[in-house]
This record gives sequence, structure tokens and C-alpha cells, in this order.
Amino acid sequence: MPSPRLARWLATISQLDPARIELGLERTQAVFSRLSLPSIAPTYVVAGTNGKGSVVRLIDRALGLQGYRVGRYTSPHLVHFRERIAVDDEPLQDDAIADAFDAVEQAREDTPLTYFEFTTLAALWAFSAERCTARVLEVGLGGRLDAVNVVDADVAVVTNIGLDHQQWLGDTREQIGFEKAGVFRPARPAVIGDRCPPISLPAHADKIGSVVRMRGVHFDLECKDTKTIWHGTDRRVAAIPGYTPEHHLDNVATALAALEVADRLDIDETSVAAWIEESQAPARQEQCEALGRTWLLDVAHNTESVEALAARLSSHVPGTIIIGVMRDKPVADMLRVLAPYASRWIAVGAHAPRAMTSAELAARISSVTGKPALVAGSPVAGLRAAIRVTQPDEQIVVVGSFPVVGAVRAAL
Repeated sequence: MPSPRLARWLATISQLDPARIELGLERTQAVFSRLSLPSIAPTYVVAGTNGKGSVVRLIDRALGLQGYRVGRYTSPHLVHFRERIAVDDEPLQDDAIADAFDAVEQAREDTPLTYFEFTTLAALWAFSAERCTARVLEVGLGGRLDAVNVVDADVAVVTNIGLDHQQWLGDTREQIGFEKAGVFRPARPAVIGDRCPPISLPAHADKIGSVVRMRGVHFDLECKDTKTIWHGTDRRVAAIPGYTPEHHLDNVATALAALEVADRLDIDETSVAAWIEESQAPARQEQCEALGRTWLLDVAHNTESVEALAARLSSHVPGTIIIGVMRDKPVADMLRVLAPYASRWIAVGAHAPRAMTSAELAARISSVTGKPALVAGSPVAGLRAAIRVTQPDEQIVVVGSFPVVGAVRAAL
């Protein structure tokens, strides 16, 4: 539980409506200027459709191993807000977060801020207060107009481009690519982890004079003699462990390129396995044993991330799937991808304004897959239902939005 002071602050900022999204930098920039924060270099900014949090953690850990005091900002959180703001790979203490909120509240004067704008500014203030010597920041949505983009990245990364958040970013990969390219800066590295990016992404980087590094051109992975080898412009890293899931290999490849382009790649064959293991983000195809069952937790909440999960499930017999999603997601497409791997469905609702109710989701499951779904009012109720209807040797998959997977993870 958070301290009483932090709890009061979290209750206050929750009234800003976490579901409200208002893209634009004017408000954030005005308050950021009043905070008068010193610059911190290096600053890495990571955008993209999937894999952002994992790439942030990989870069964070690599810089930490090199002696930097690293501030890490990610969103959303799984269980506790403090997960969003970390220093030296540890969540910031409650009083330090509350101090940051105090500073933002004082600086904002009469400027209205959204929940994400307020918390982003608090993270930036906290990293200065904690005397961080490096920052790794995850973009919340898009890039060009996201609150994180008030800082100039020394290295900007775009992991990949998929169709997500179309109501804010556009209906095509070209439109979405342009929005995410907004984190690039002239004469500074721009790392693109997508093998086949929309033209708008490298085109914008070239237009403003970024130092572009593209997957398949300047860096890539290859399998050779049972080893996975990463090769960049001037370096190579071999012996990437064979148990690393394919989707996470993409994250590793992109993070290594982001480190190399800034001459901060200090990882060799003897340390790469430990680095990858220590950087694993929770609830990204995370397997665990608890309550007499085997669980696979994944915050896959768009078509591309669900397809990556399906690749993992293809080697397993169908099992129980607990799912909960937001209304603005491509629910039908996600269900079609997962349908071959579900022996039964449990539909749950999340405590979030944008969440689809469990009854709505169950009806959608039935119409898309032709199978009925158990209706559980909450993620924890879904967990209990799954235990009742499964055998000990059956895997239970928990997939969907952060509030759903986070609630189940906290209960295990």
C-alpha cells in the first residue's frame, strides 16, 4: 500500500481522468519550462507500438551496469503507480514521488494537465532531484505530441509500427509512423527496429538530418551454428541465449543498436545472457507456477502483440484463456488470433473507464469464435473461476490490458 501522503496524491491525480487523452505539447511545455530542470545526458526516448517497455528496461540495465545512475519512466503500471518511476532499477520511494507531485502542482499554476502529462513531468522532476546521470523514457502514445517529447532525446528509438490507437494517430501505418517519428532530433541518432517500417518513419529522420540506424541495414540478428548473433555497424554480440522468445529478440536487437550508436555498447558474450534475464519486463509472456497451476501472463493488447503470444502458444495444447480488454482495441481480430489456442474462455472486466465489461466481452467471444465464455466480474474472480474449471496440468493464459493482467499477477 502507498504511504498516506502518496495515496492522497494518487487520489487527487486520478480525478484528472486517466482515460482522457489530449495530445499536444503546449501545456506540458509550459509547465516543464517553469520547472527549470537541468538537462540529463544521455537521455533515451523509446516509442513504438509494441516492445517499448522491454527496450526501455534493456537500455536502462545496460547503462546501469556501466555506472550511470539511471532514471526509468514507463507506463502504464501493472499493480502500483510507483512502478512507473524507477531509479537504479528500483521504484522510487513514496515520499520522493509525492515531492515530485508537489513540485509539478506548484509549477503548473493555472495550466490544466492530463493525468499522463502530470505524471510525466513528475518523473522528469524526480530524476533531477535524484541526481540521475541518464534517463530512459517510454513514450505513452504516438511520439510527436506525447508529453515525453518535451525533452530532446540524445538517442531516439522506434521499436515497430502497428495499427493501434488509430483514433489519435491515424488509420494507416504511414500516418502512425509519422507521429512516432516526431521523437527524432536533428544530428542525433534515430534507431528504427521495424524490419519493414512505413516510409514516413525513415523519411522524416532523413529530412531533419538524424543519424539513422535501421534494422536489416545497419544492424540485425542471424542464427549461425545454433547461436543467435547480433551484428551492428562496428560490433557484434554472439551467444544470445536460445531460450529468449523470438519477440524479445527483436527488443534485444533494437536495444543493442541504440547502445552502439551512442558508443555505450559494453556487453560481451559472457554478460549478454545475464543482461537479458535481468531486463525482462513483468507480464510479457511471463510463465510462473502458483496456486497449483501453470500461468502464462501477457499484456498483449493489440493484434501484433497477440500474434506474438500465439506463436508461443502454438507449441502447447489449447488451454483456458482469461481475457480482458479496452473497448478501443481490435477485439475481434485479437480473438480470432487466439481462438485456436483456447479450450475455454473466461471474460473479465477491468476497473478502468475504457474497459469492456465482462458481459460485453463474453458476447463478443461467442460471436467471433462460436464458443461460450464464462463471465467473471473482475480479474480476481476470473482467476478463481479458472482454478475451478481447470486441471493441474492445464496451462492458464491471462492476456489483455494492464489492469487485468496486473490484478491477476498481484493475486498469484
